[in-house]
Amino acid sequence: MNCQSKAIARVALLFGLLLGSWQLHAATPARRVASAAKARAGLITDFSVLSTMRPRKCVDEKESTPSARGWHESAAHCAWQGRLQMRRWETDKGSDPTSCISTQALWWAWMQSRLAPNNGPTAWNSEWAAQSLIDESGAQQRVAIIERTANGAWAATEWIWVPSPRTATRQWQAGRWNLLIGAAREIRQAAHETPVPQATALLKTAWEGNLNGRAGEISGERWLWERDGQCMRMESVGLSERQLHLPYSRDDVRLEQRAAMQLRLARTYPRATWLTQFRLLPLGDGRGGAKYEAIWTENAAVRGQLWIPSKADSTIFQVRIAVVLPARKDNQADTVIVARIANSIDHELIGLATTWARDHEQ
Repeated sequence: MNCQSKAIARVALLFGLLLGSWQLHAATPARRVASAAKARAGLITDFSVLSTMRPRKCVDEKESTPSARGWHESAAHCAWQGRLQMRRWETDKGSDPTSCISTQALWWAWMQSRLAPNNGPTAWNSEWAAQSLIDESGAQQRVAIIERTANGAWAATEWIWVPSPRTATRQWQAGRWNLLIGAAREIRQAAHETPVPQATALLKTAWEGNLNGRAGEISGERWLWERDGQCMRMESVGLSERQLHLPYSRDDVRLEQRAAMQLRLARTYPRATWLTQFRLLPLGDGRGGAKYEAIWTENAAVRGQLWIPSKADSTIFQVRIAVVLPARKDNQADTVIVARIANSIDHELIGLATTWARDHEQ
């Protein structure tokens, strides 16, 4: 090999070493992320990883099974002399097409009822592939994680820890428990949720407050929940410019204003049958500003709309709820069912208005 060939070989060798070093350095963060994800998955799925000992079936199991539909519970396992407990639920693959909301939304609401208030988002969001709840408020601490599995089903796990009265033992247990807390917080931070306008976010908070423990689900632009066995769907949420003149003050409300607004609605929905014409909502405590509603039926659905004038400017917060009527062979709506649905929508609108007044107008 001549001198020129040797020089070329040395340059190629040096370049190869540099390239390999760069690839190793570039791959290190990715490997670290993958390793951390694997460790977190093991902590969640394998109880022995968290407890560092062989788990046993709990001797005295007092917890009740959830009423959420579509979930199957496994036997609870315990460690640390019964001070650490793990319970696990799984769903069948796929969802019930007749159900108003998903099985994961039902489980989410049920689990929140077991925890201290304000431990996470009230309504389930269909964008989530995983989510967590953490309750460190009492002597009995809880962590709950729900996630979609590789086969498309869902799995949920709850851990309960009762700290040991012995200082050294409690500190060791806390070290293991904090690993689980960290994994749960990572899952919550990673849960994707499409941003919404501020007005929509404010109305969402009022809607979640009005659920009062019922399951709710956000699926794209739809908000879903149940009342009296009826599937409620939020069709429209947001701000609009003040239509005609809808005063904020109850003292400024006039009959001719309501009549003009009803005429405008009738022109907008010429085929509608009006069950409740545009009116001032009769809120019991009388606090806060004026709020208005109208309820009608059209295109095989009953709809109700709420208008909330803003005190600060000329805009109006508005929401519209829809309930699809059950199908009939003669295509004629049952008047009793229509009246029942209209009554349910009326109660929901009043609840939303009351919650809004409490949160924003006191």
